[in-house]
Amino acid sequence: MLYTTGEWKVDPNKDITFPLVRWLFKLFPILDGSEIEINQVDLGDEFAFGFCQQDDEEFLIHVHNRMDLTEYVKTLIHEITHVRQTLDGITDSNAREDEAYHLEETLSKAFWDRYKSGTPNVES
Repeated sequence: MLYTTGEWKVDPNKDITFPLVRWLFKLFPILDGSEIEINQVDLGDEFAFGFCQQDDEEFLIHVHNRMDLTEYVKTLIHEITHVRQTLDGITDSNAREDEAYHLEETLSKAFWDRYKSGTPNVES
């Protein structure tokens, strides 16, 4: 289940957000049944484009609301990767960040390739 809150200045109609999240749920089946809230907020003073918090089985992803779409997609992929890692029981901080940075690059390229071809919802 996906919820959205905050001041949506990046992708205000969620034309990128919803296809991206659906695609990530297909790539990471363990996410199925999770409650994820994406909150767009000004993180200008936080020195981060995004971060993820967990409360039991619910996850809250805060994303900076003043970035371009390319960085926004990378940030969402990065933070949803952390959700998947938590559900998989991966706790090593270095391993989590290494994987999240790697996937934000590779999956954002794959997503944009699919999006531009008109097939953002295809499996892997």
